[in-house]
Amino acid sequence: MEVSQLLRRKIVILDGAMGTSLLARGHKGALELLNVEAEADVVALHEEYLKAGADIITTNTTCADALCLSQYGLAERSYELARAGAQIARCEADKYSTTEHPRLVAGSVGPTNRNLTLANDTTPEALAEAYAAVIRGLIDGGVDIILVETVMDVRNAAVAIEECRKINKEIPIIVSAVLSRIEGRVANGATIAKFLEDLPMEEIAAIGFNCTNGVKPLESAVKMLSASCQKPIIAYPSAGQPVTAPNRFAKELEQLCRAGMLNIVGGCCGTTPDHIKEIKNHLKDIKPRVF
Repeated sequence: MEVSQLLRRKIVILDGAMGTSLLARGHKGALELLNVEAEADVVALHEEYLKAGADIITTNTTCADALCLSQYGLAERSYELARAGAQIARCEADKYSTTEHPRLVAGSVGPTNRNLTLANDTTPEALAEAYAAVIRGLIDGGVDIILVETVMDVRNAAVAIEECRKINKEIPIIVSAVLSRIEGRVANGATIAKFLEDLPMEEIAAIGFNCTNGVKPLESAVKMLSASCQKPIIAYPSAGQPVTAPNRFAKELEQLCRAGMLNIVGGCCGTTPDHIKEIKNHLKDIKPRVF
């Protein structure tokens, strides 16, 4: 089933946190290395999210780019680790997928540890090379979607989208930004309207926000986005500090869904399979946003 068809049929459930969940289980360092050195642990987490009801699982590749991996001496393994992460997720999604309940894989492409607007130690060309290796690995590994997530700088996102389209003209691209503490602005200070203006929106299948400290900080931004954008909208906030209980987290997301503003929901840092299970239970009778 195509992504656009699925988004019209139901509110789609994205999985929860990969990174913080793996850290909570005792892993350290380059978590993407687990894709080849501790595959069973990554498989187990994917399975927990699938059993909880996730329609889309994300790959363990948020920091699989060469810029992030270089601090561990792993820059040259970017493609390998991205492809391995995609293959693991693909295998698990296929195990749980049925005609009535298809399961998809989103290839996670993180922001890297450079911000083009501010960094003086990288170039657009170097960033493009780093993104290309990850995206090629994800697509070769069999993902259904490219998820350009935790975006802090629209210039980074634009480079990632451009590289993706060089590699594959058709694969759906979802973009998710981090919000500033200043209402109505993304992390680099741009207004939401300016953020949208600077993105190649014709290439984007869905857009929205992730991270933040809980659901509440997302509300006004989602309302602004819903009023100004005709694309499907995604929201997957962090569970907050301190961690928001699964039932409360799901109830807060439910309010946005009942207002007709969301198409994809899930969780970022701190969210667990229990959070995803509660989200699924709360949203099962709610229709998706019309786009």
